[in-house]
Amino acid sequence: MLPDSPAPTYSHAPASVSTDAEAPASSFFLLCGLALLGICAGFAAMVLHHTTWQAARQLDAIFPFYTWRTRPFSARELTQAWQWLAALAAGCGASAGLLAALPAVRRELRALWLSLRAATGALWQTAHALTPRQKRWALWGLTALTGLRAYLSLASVTPEYDDAASYTLFVSQGLFATASYYPLPNNHVLSNVLSWLFYQASPSFWWTMRLPVLLTTTAVTVLMFVGLLHRRLAFRPALMAVLLFSLSKLSIYHSSVGRGYWLLTGCAVVMFFVTLALAAKTRAPRAAWALLLVSGICGTYAVPTFAVVMASAYSWLGLSFLREKARADLLRLVVVGTTTVAATLLLYAPVLFVSGPAIFFGNGFVAPRPFAEFVAGLPAYLWQTEGFLVGQIKAGAVLTVLGGATAIVLLRRAWQGQLPSAQTAWWAGLAPAAFWFCAVPYVVLIAQRVFAPGRTLLYKGLFFFVVLAMVVEWLLRQPRQWKALRPALAVAALAWTGYQFISLWRDNRIPQQHNADYHAAYAWLAQQPRGPVLVPEPTHSIFLRLYFRSELPGQPWQLDGRPVPGRAYPYVVAFPNKRGYFQPRFSFAPAFRNTEVEIYRVPVTGPAPAGLPPYWYLNEDL
Repeated sequence: MLPDSPAPTYSHAPASVSTDAEAPASSFFLLCGLALLGICAGFAAMVLHHTTWQAARQLDAIFPFYTWRTRPFSARELTQAWQWLAALAAGCGASAGLLAALPAVRRELRALWLSLRAATGALWQTAHALTPRQKRWALWGLTALTGLRAYLSLASVTPEYDDAASYTLFVSQGLFATASYYPLPNNHVLSNVLSWLFYQASPSFWWTMRLPVLLTTTAVTVLMFVGLLHRRLAFRPALMAVLLFSLSKLSIYHSSVGRGYWLLTGCAVVMFFVTLALAAKTRAPRAAWALLLVSGICGTYAVPTFAVVMASAYSWLGLSFLREKARADLLRLVVVGTTTVAATLLLYAPVLFVSGPAIFFGNGFVAPRPFAEFVAGLPAYLWQTEGFLVGQIKAGAVLTVLGGATAIVLLRRAWQGQLPSAQTAWWAGLAPAAFWFCAVPYVVLIAQRVFAPGRTLLYKGLFFFVVLAMVVEWLLRQPRQWKALRPALAVAALAWTGYQFISLWRDNRIPQQHNADYHAAYAWLAQQPRGPVLVPEPTHSIFLRLYFRSELPGQPWQLDGRPVPGRAYPYVVAFPNKRGYFQPRFSFAPAFRNTEVEIYRVPVTGPAPAGLPPYWYLNEDL
């Protein structure tokens, strides 16, 4: 059985580190703002300077299957864009340097350093204060989770899908394409930039796309657990909350594929704990304000829907400061929020310049729906999203309703002093903010009339599981006459966990077979004499290019999505049985065929046609 002793009481800063709990001066926020704006502008300038105009105008050839095209711009405009950004970066950097030379600002910097040391030391002290038995349980749990995630990250177990597109369309195309090409919201820019860094060491798909996520999930898991302990939650419910969240189907899947949702979750966790600290008048205010700023910038650059996390945090802090009539803190909140927006826009400047603001701000995921359609679909959306987050899309929301209702009753009892003091501290300190972070995203989405995909709200599941773990802990501490409760809860937990893995395995079966077929087609092509390949189907193009780039990086093959005039194609790829958009007209059988791919070996005799090849036919009705 898990050790159920309550976590020790920790101070917000270790006694060995002195902190300056006075409110930061305005120069502190000015310095942080200038430094971060300079860094973000410098990064954007580097991205735009990282290419030539001729190469930049070839971005549309990466994925020619959509009618959407990048924004037209001249070589002069490209040069001016990166020069303006570089000038802004230099100006901000120089201003920050001059400001940092002032004695008062140096004192602020020293106070920030001490504040960060205090915050880090407090978390370290929290972990160190665990009993040896608790440390063993925590280490075993982390080791098991990491091993499970590493196994699931293998492409043979969790097949490439969304991260296949990220690898092919962005990461393998270089930094400029990664940070500026936005044909669809599939480009989680921060995650893909990190993957691009790993790609420089090895083009291996697992190394490039899966390993960064594995490292991220491990770090975020530790942060979640230690952060909950530091907020006075006892060991058992803290461990329970982290395990429940980590083992939910959506969390398992995104801990093993190369996407940005765990980066978003990590930034959301930082923002949640920082929000609690600032509302409680933390003894390390500079670290808290700095982390609020940095987590907002990184989270929004990871996935733009991090805006709903910011709405949750800033509204909670704003109401807290209003209630306390803390006008100075309200002003600081406005300054930090404005700086976050400005810095994030600078990071996205390459996207806005190259791909245009319309695809970023007006794509189908964020465009408002017609009012009548939105109202009609809202109940089902809310029910299914909550179910999706807890692991069962149709019935999972029952757990949300039951757990949430019980939690509200217990929270009321805690406020009335009807729970033990230790449990009262958990409920009063964590539950209200957790409920707030769960509810506010829906308020924002309703105001926008948007049905955001459930995966973009992955982080929200953690806050529900924190509340659920506290409910379960309360049940486990009931009198012994409830002796049948523990076995019943254990059976329910095992059944729920088993369902998560069975459901994930079931969902992966068809993609695994498809991936095997795509890889078999690649393997056949790799054994043939090298020559241009015509691949007019988007799915075939993504996967074949992935395999050639990751497994044969030293043997570049020419794979075209559309025929290039004057180029002969000895290999033409299509779906079998004319079930795709591209339906070539050949009088002979394919040289290779499986359930997902046909490859025709086309004799190359004489000069290539100047126009479309005679076998070219697209079914416009699909």
